[in-house]
Amino acid sequence: MSALLSGNVKIFADDISQLYKVFFKRYPILKLLVAKVLLYGSGNFGLSLIDEDIVLGQYTIYATNEGNIIKDGLDDKVNIGFKVQKNVFDDVLDNKDLYLSKPYKLFKFIPSLLSSIYINKHDNKGDYLKGEKVILRQGSEKDLFYLHSWYNDVELNKLAGWTEGKLSTNQLRLNLSKGFGYDPMNLIIETVAEGKPIGTIQLYDFSEMDQSCKLGIRIGDRDYWSKGYGEDAIKILLSFAFYEMDIFRVSLKLYEYNERASKCYLKCGFRYEGRTRKSAFIDGNFYDEIIMGALKSEFVSEQQKWIR
Repeated sequence: MSALLSGNVKIFADDISQLYKVFFKRYPILKLLVAKVLLYGSGNFGLSLIDEDIVLGQYTIYATNEGNIIKDGLDDKVNIGFKVQKNVFDDVLDNKDLYLSKPYKLFKFIPSLLSSIYINKHDNKGDYLKGEKVILRQGSEKDLFYLHSWYNDVELNKLAGWTEGKLSTNQLRLNLSKGFGYDPMNLIIETVAEGKPIGTIQLYDFSEMDQSCKLGIRIGDRDYWSKGYGEDAIKILLSFAFYEMDIFRVSLKLYEYNERASKCYLKCGFRYEGRTRKSAFIDGNFYDEIIMGALKSEFVSEQQKWIR
């Protein structure tokens, strides 16, 4: 992809983001025309630039907290794509200011917009996510045996910040039932090689307004500590959150004595954001709480060589 063309695609994506907001703020009822985009979209889009029947280039546009990031080629994880004719592309670049001041002039693009949309449905509800070492899947009744052990383990509970009380079978069963599409989204971590459950991982406290959520993980089987299984699970779930759920930020909390987890989170793209001193009373002592966060813009940029 030439530097000139990639730069133009970035400008086009930024212009379209502005025009989208202005147009649908003025004509909100017309959002019904793009209902499928809103239903299946994840904030990331494919763009095929076409001159009549010739494909000039294909790109993936990732909408992040720091603006659009452009990648050469189409990402197969992206659900929504657009086939844009070069004359439309050039028109938007040349006349953005006119359309911002007179959004009614954008009506002429509606027929071509509707005919340019294509949808690749990826429905992970009831399915699984696979990485190099682990699979993240919906829990089932057979997992209760493992959960009883992991969630009534004193050392594991202290790492999670609580040391009193036990979870009942009914509570564990309820947690298992909440997988893809729920808040919290609880998943079982299972090894690819043996098909063995080794822990749990969650996304929870989803905020639609802030496009954020929190992450928690527990590797219950000590035989799989410090061997990359937790790292693989976290990276899989971050990819799902950022690429398919339109999440911009994922945060977590840990305690000062959990250095192993801290190192793992750093490898996965989290960064230190704050520390509250002696704010957690655990097992008779006060400990510092450490706040870490991962941003979509940073995660995408660190995974591959992207063109901004």
